[in-house]
Amino acid sequence: MTIADIWALILMLAGGLLVWALTGRLVDNADRLFMQRIVAATFALRVAWSVFQHHIYPPAWNAFAADARLRYSVGRQGAELWHLGLWRPELPKTLSESHNMLVQLKTTALIYLFGPSPMLPEALIITLNVSICIAVYLLARQISATRQAARAAVVFSAFMPTLVFWSTQDLKDPVCATAVAWAVLGMVKVGQRGHGSWLLVMVFADLLALTYRPYVGILLLVGQGVAAVYTLRLPRTAVGAVIRISLFVMMAPIALYFGVQEMKSTYGEEMGLQWAVDSYATFRESGEVLGGVKGSEYEIPLTASTPTEAILQLPVRILLLLLTPIPLFIGTFRKMLTYPEMWFIYVYIIPRFVLGVKEAWRKNRAGLLTILLSLTPMVTSYALKTAVSGEAIRMRSQFMPLLLIFAGIGYVLKERQKAREIAMSQVNRDALGSAVDQPEEADLEASS
Repeated sequence: MTIADIWALILMLAGGLLVWALTGRLVDNADRLFMQRIVAATFALRVAWSVFQHHIYPPAWNAFAADARLRYSVGRQGAELWHLGLWRPELPKTLSESHNMLVQLKTTALIYLFGPSPMLPEALIITLNVSICIAVYLLARQISATRQAARAAVVFSAFMPTLVFWSTQDLKDPVCATAVAWAVLGMVKVGQRGHGSWLLVMVFADLLALTYRPYVGILLLVGQGVAAVYTLRLPRTAVGAVIRISLFVMMAPIALYFGVQEMKSTYGEEMGLQWAVDSYATFRESGEVLGGVKGSEYEIPLTASTPTEAILQLPVRILLLLLTPIPLFIGTFRKMLTYPEMWFIYVYIIPRFVLGVKEAWRKNRAGLLTILLSLTPMVTSYALKTAVSGEAIRMRSQFMPLLLIFAGIGYVLKERQKAREIAMSQVNRDALGSAVDQPEEADLEASS
């Protein structure tokens, strides 16, 4: 372990203490101790994985972190040139070039200041990602979930294996996940009176998403706009409905224009549905997807060369985005490593998620729709864009913690149902026992 690694651990400790203190400030007294313990545990888990993949079993980092390794390599070269006085960053010409330079500059600057260690940028990523636990708890309480439901949602989002893995990589996705969680929380808070100070939190989170992935920031802003239109205090009449529909219709082409422009600046002017189909076909023909990861396509391949086909496929694509890889098909070793978690999601999380959504629809429809509408542009865009299981797992990590809030609500309902069943069975046993113990009146008279 080098001096730079020691500095990385110090930064991780400082970040953990910062999040721990923030937990004590934002969480209610009744749940403060629980949340601080969860924050400490999930922070320790992520730090342990960072140490494991770099110092105990380095092949894990080499096998699973191709993008992070590339960013570290470029950052290390840039830091060496910086020390020699030869590094001269070029001014960006597009928004895509701008955000890539800013994201890379963070890694380069950390290596320049503290020395070469891939754990340095991970210290920042881990700190940001652990703070999602606080956002999930506050958002669950804000939509009137019980304390037990909020606690369950935090546990799910803190210890889900794929979420732990992606939160320890120097990638854009874990930072975007942090931005999404705090932006939606700020959106819900701002929508209620007396929470104007959360406007700064929402703006900062939106800017963070725009910096790390401009199209994610755009989709997030569109989702917030849609949710804001829904929560407008308009009369529940035909006039109010017409105003809402008109605002939705006005926002759609604006969002489409900016989203397409940003995607074209990232992937090229020829980007379109046919371009996506051709790229996917090329990947399948070569047997390689995303830099040599073989066999990671969806088990049900979907292609769409027209907008009509894409819209018709959208429900299936959304399900695949949320539930891939399907843990029934033999695949690569890396894909099958996710199967235990996927079985847990299929068997345990989904039934509770459905119950939680039903309960939220019945008791707090406004809170439910605010969260879902805020995430809808992101979910639908990723569903149309993604056709690879590995990419789907990474993409859904950006919004999955917020969906787990409803699984937490469903968990409490399930536990209450179990408690009622146990209580009823106990009452039946007690009634049966008393009936057996008490002799009949006729027997009493005969004996007398």
